[in-house]
Parts: sequence; structure tokens; C-alpha cells
Amino acid sequence: MVKKTRIFWLIQSTILILCIGISGCKESSKYAVDISNSEVEIKINRLEDDIFAIRNTQDYINLDQIDSVFIKDFKRGIMAYETRDGFVPVDVSAQGLVEFVTFPDMVHLYNSVDSTYPDLSDIETELSNAFSYFKYYFPTKQIPKVYSVVTPFRSQVISSQHAIGICLDMYLGADFSPYQTPLMQFPQFIIKRFREDYILPNVMRGWVETEFQDTSKQHRLLDEMIYQGKILHALDRLLPETADSLKIGYDMGKIEWCFTNEPQIWTHLVDQDLLYSTNYRDFSGVLVEAPFSKGINVPQDAPAKIAVWAGWQIVRRYMDKHPKVSLEQLLQDFDNDKILRESGYKP
Repeated sequence: MVKKTRIFWLIQSTILILCIGISGCKESSKYAVDISNSEVEIKINRLEDDIFAIRNTQDYINLDQIDSVFIKDFKRGIMAYETRDGFVPVDVSAQGLVEFVTFPDMVHLYNSVDSTYPDLSDIETELSNAFSYFKYYFPTKQIPKVYSVVTPFRSQVISSQHAIGICLDMYLGADFSPYQTPLMQFPQFIIKRFREDYILPNVMRGWVETEFQDTSKQHRLLDEMIYQGKILHALDRLLPETADSLKIGYDMGKIEWCFTNEPQIWTHLVDQDLLYSTNYRDFSGVLVEAPFSKGINVPQDAPAKIAVWAGWQIVRRYMDKHPKVSLEQLLQDFDNDKILRESGYKP
């Protein structure tokens, strides 16, 4: 098979066909379905208000009464350093959290969240619609409780077995100055996603990943591609009016770049013997979050995670060819060689 050179990639990337650009933004609109019989209503519980109101041990104990399972996960997974919950007496844990929520920088962060998001009704409406789709596709699955929290700066979403939390301190806009401090060390390509329109896809991705975890054991690039492709296709179904760029986290124009260069992306993965590699160091450059993908002859204007994007297209092609396969069946199927084979994916 003839390898494509960097020059060929660059020539191809200049040929932006309008219809391809449009399809990159609107591809998932064909997944709109009637959800009138599966409507749910999501209310976001503002947990940050309860946490930042804690002033003594009894307040700390009362916090568990809100949702003991989620609070336990929150304290041990996110606030472990502050509370050391489970390892020290409860009054010591309480004092640690009181000191944390009364620290001036934290008070400023809480106030910034409160002023940026005084009302979450629009987000509640979007989540209600998305989880109505979730109930349509997964009628036996539970609908999570939804909380808003302040972490600080440690995650965008967190989840337990029955709840998911939106970390509002990670959606204050790219110009929020604390993101830019050397202490935080957030790269600019990540900071650009710290905005409100990423809340919806991040929450739905987080919950789908919680409900359908990757149980494949081979850990080849192909397995990573197909799993991430299945999660993105789930977002196609749950968020039919959301732009593909928000689902995968691409800047404007990068979806179009991928469609234009789709044959070259696939050729690169095949020619470099990456698909069936289990050596993470060999393929991480086309899989991980980064300013751009890296690899032999991969141009610098290629967006990050081109292997994930290719996996997404494989899954889409597979589902187009197998309309009787339900979304739940897809997410529970880890025969990734079969999915690739039966997709007929040859761009």
C-alpha cells in the first residue's frame, strides 16, 4: 500500500467541500426520535451551596443526609486532601472542610460560580431532553440525580453509582484568570473548553461511560478507537442537535479537516501498523488529548485524537449497516474486530 506523504496530506486538507463541512456539523440530526413517551425532568441540586455553608461538625455530619453515597464519593474522591474522610476523627474532617470553604481563594471561586451561574434552568432543560433520549434508548437504566459542585479545578464531571456532579468551577469561561496561573498549568487547548456549552456533552458522556464501562482486555489501538467511537455515537443519539465538534472537543474547522482527510487518516493507521498494536507509546500520539495529533507524516494541523474520530466513523458505519442493532446492544458488544469487519469501513 502506498504511503501518503505530508505533502499529500497538506494538499488534501486544502480541498474543503462545502457539503462535507455541513455534514460534519449536522450528521447526527438524523437521530432525532419521538421521546414524548419517555420524558424525564432533571433538577440540579446545588450542592456547592450546602458545602460552602458548613461551619461546624454538625453541618458536616448533616451533609451526608443529602445523599450519603454521592457525598462519600465526593469527599473521598475529590475532597480527600481537605477532609481525609474515613482516616481521621469526624471533627478533624469537619474542621478541614471548614478551613477549605472559608479560605479566601475558595470564597472567591464560589462567588464566581454563583455570579456566573445564578440560575441553571436552561441547563436543566437541556439535560431533561438528553435524559429523555437516554430513557428512550435505555428504558431499564436509572436516571441519575444531578448535582452542581465546586471541586476546585479537579474535574469537569464526577459520578457515583446513581448520581453525577457538574463541577461548575470548570466552566467559567476561557478568560477566567485563575485558569491561567502557573499553579493550575492548564494547557490553552483545554482552557478553551471551560465554557457552558460543554456542560451538556460532558455530563452525558460521563454518565454513559459510568453505565457502559470498557471491559475489553486486549487494549489494542483498535479497541480504544471502537470504545471511544461507541461513546461518541451514543452522544449522537442522546444529543441529536449538538454539534459534533462539542462531542469530541474540536475547534471550528477540525471536523471538516477530518472528513477531507479521512482516507489519509485511515491509511496512516494501517500503514504504520497501529491498529493492532498494544504498545501505548506507539499510538498515543493519535489517541490522547493534545493540541494536535502526532506521528510519522501526520501534519501539525491535524486535530488531536484522529484515531478516536476514525473509530467514531467506523461505529457510525456499522450502525448504518445494522439498523436492528440497538444502542444498548452496541455498547455491550466488545467484539471490536467484528464491528470493524462488518462496518465495511474503507474510506
